[in-house]
Amino acid sequence: MYLEKEDWEEPRCCFDTGGAVSEIGAGQGGAAAGPENAEPETADPENAGSKSAGPDCAKTESVKPETAVGKRRRPKKQLSIQEVIAEFDSLLAANLKKAAQNYLERWLKTYEETGDWASQITILNEMMGFYRNNGKQEKGLESVQKGLALIAEHRLEETVSGGTTFVNAATTYKTFGESEKALRCYEQAFRAYGRSLTPGDYRYGSLFNNMAVLYADMGEFKKAGAYYDQAMSIMEELRPGSTIEIGLTWVNLAMLYEKSGEEDKIDGCMEQAIVCFHDETVPHDAYYALNCRKCAKTFGHFGYFRMQKELTEEADRIYAEARAQR
Repeated sequence: MYLEKEDWEEPRCCFDTGGAVSEIGAGQGGAAAGPENAEPETADPENAGSKSAGPDCAKTESVKPETAVGKRRRPKKQLSIQEVIAEFDSLLAANLKKAAQNYLERWLKTYEETGDWASQITILNEMMGFYRNNGKQEKGLESVQKGLALIAEHRLEETVSGGTTFVNAATTYKTFGESEKALRCYEQAFRAYGRSLTPGDYRYGSLFNNMAVLYADMGEFKKAGAYYDQAMSIMEELRPGSTIEIGLTWVNLAMLYEKSGEEDKIDGCMEQAIVCFHDETVPHDAYYALNCRKCAKTFGHFGYFRMQKELTEEADRIYAEARAQR
C-alpha cells in the first residue's frame, strides 16, 4: 500500500471558533487508527487487520475556519475544541488507541447533543483518519457520510474547510475500495481549494499525493507519477517542515515503480527516503513514530531490514515514553 498524504497533517480544528462544550473523560474501553489506511502490525498488537507490505499513511487534513458558526447551546462546564483535539493527540501519542476511539465517540455524541455542527465536522474528520488507519470500514464510511452531509447542509462545498473534508472522505473511500467515489471527492476538493488557495499551498501537496495513490491503485501509472511530481515539488518548497512528507512520497514512488515494472528506480527512492528519516531537523515525536511504523514494513519489503528494525524500535521507544508521561 501507499502512504497517503492525509497523514501529512492531522485534521485539527475545522473551525477555529473557540467553541466549547462540557468536559468528558477519555475513557479506556473500545477498539481502535489513514491517510491518509491500515498500519503495519509490527510491534502494534492493537492494530490487527492491517493490509499488505506497503505503508498506508493517511493523516487527517487540517480544516481552517472561513465561515461563521451559528449559535450553539453551551453547557456550563466548557472545554474548547482545541483542548479536545489536544487530548486526543495525547492518547494517540501514547498509542492508547482504544481510549482514543472512545474519546472521539463521546465527544461526537456531545457535540451532536449541543448542536455544535462545526465541532462535529472537526471530530468527524479525525474519525475518518482514525477508522481508516485501523481498518474499521463501517465506522469509517459512516463518519464520511456524516461529514459530507454537514458540509452540504451548511454550504461549505466551495470552502477550504469543505475541500479538506473532501480529501479526508476521498482517502477513506479509497482505503475501503470505493475508487470512483474517492475520485469524485478529490475533484471536489480541487475545485474548493482553487477558489481560495495559492498554487504552492501545502494542502495541494496533500491532495496531489492522495490522487497519485488512487491513480496508482487504478493502474494509471503515468497519472500517478505526474501527481507525485507535483506533490514533491510543493513539499520541496516547504522544507524543512515537510521533510517527513517528502520521505513518504519517495516511499510511495518506490511502490509505484514496483507496480509499473521500473524496478531499477526503487533503490534510489528508498535511499532518498532514508535521508529524510535521518534528517536531524525532524522531531522524533508521535507523528514521526506513526510514520516509522507505517514505513518500516515497506523498507523490509524492499530488503532494507536494518532500516525496518531501526524505525520499528524508534516508534516503540517514542510511544513508550509518551505512555510513561501520562
